[in-house]
Amino acid sequence: MLTHRCDSCNAPFQQSALSVHRPAHARLEERAAGGESFLVLPGGATAGAASLRGDAHLQAHAHDHVQLASALTELGRTTPEQGCQVPLCADCATFVLRDLEGRARDVSEQNATFVAALQDERRRAAAETQLPSDLARENARAAKEEGAVERELADLLAQQLQVRAALATLAAERAELDAQADELWQRANCAQLAAIERADGELHNAQLLAHCNRELRRLKATSVLDDVFDIWFEGAFGTVNGLRLGRLPAEQVEWAEINAALGHAALLVDTLAAAHHLRLPKHTLHIMGSFTKIAHNDEPKALLELHGSGSLQLGRIFSGTRFDRALCMFLQCVGALVAHARRSASDSLGEAPYRIEEDRIGTPGKMLSIRLQFNQDELWTRALKYMLTDLKWLLAWSSQVTAVPKGESASVAASPHR
Repeated sequence: MLTHRCDSCNAPFQQSALSVHRPAHARLEERAAGGESFLVLPGGATAGAASLRGDAHLQAHAHDHVQLASALTELGRTTPEQGCQVPLCADCATFVLRDLEGRARDVSEQNATFVAALQDERRRAAAETQLPSDLARENARAAKEEGAVERELADLLAQQLQVRAALATLAAERAELDAQADELWQRANCAQLAAIERADGELHNAQLLAHCNRELRRLKATSVLDDVFDIWFEGAFGTVNGLRLGRLPAEQVEWAEINAALGHAALLVDTLAAAHHLRLPKHTLHIMGSFTKIAHNDEPKALLELHGSGSLQLGRIFSGTRFDRALCMFLQCVGALVAHARRSASDSLGEAPYRIEEDRIGTPGKMLSIRLQFNQDELWTRALKYMLTDLKWLLAWSSQVTAVPKGESASVAASPHR
């Protein structure tokens, strides 16, 4: 037994009889001379069949066999000697065998591709060698189709002429319609412009009317009496145009100021009665400024002074003073106006703040006398303040109601009570 080493991996192995190595191309030539078409690896490994199978006609000629043997010989001369050297161990021989089998598969696939291409080329050559009769029939059919297309083209040209004539007619009609439309739009624009001018005029008139109505409402809401008779308060005193009405122990108001305030209050009552064409039922006021007087209608000449003086304090111990009677009569005049205003006052205005009963004024359960005699200055001043408050309510009522037209008169209820 001889020990050898693998030519690829240099691994030692034993071989009983080592055949004399010959080149691969020499062995391939011997195989080809014997009519074989495959390769045998050294050491008994088969590289795979590399046969190129043609059609049956090609395989019948010996010349083709010689060419095939020459090709296989050349393949054995170039490829196996480069990729495989002997001796080889079993593992390396297996690896070389697998590699050669993969190459054999690639060659087989290339052979199938070449065969398919050869068949396609033959079919194409057969298709190009058609018979003249087939070409003649094809030309006749093409000529027939060409005649049909020419006739269809002539029909289309005739239709084109008709369409052009129809388009010319439609264009003329469109021009006429455009002219009519322009005229119509001009008339419509003129009408719309006139309508806009009328709408602007109506809007102007409506705005002017609204402005006049607002001014009228403002003028109606403007109360001249509110501007002329400014009724307010100053501490415990009620005031008319800044004049205090009443007296307090700690603040003695001059009688000249009290008489002036009474004169303004009497002028307000007389003005309200005249503005609403009312006639006081029992009394008549004689407006004389700070020296205003009042009389009963039954005794028109019996005038009572609605003003006091500094000597009035000396007469407090006597009953039925003229000033107290005048104050009571004036309070009844205010009560008559309040009773009349109550019947025509709106719900938003409400009731008069204080009730008036004969010579008393105030709220239920707390009525104060308007008389100065046998009265306290604080209570008398508060009663006068209540009276001015009712006069303020009468001013608000007067600004809300419409005055009765001249020539018509209205009588105030005979009773001044509420």
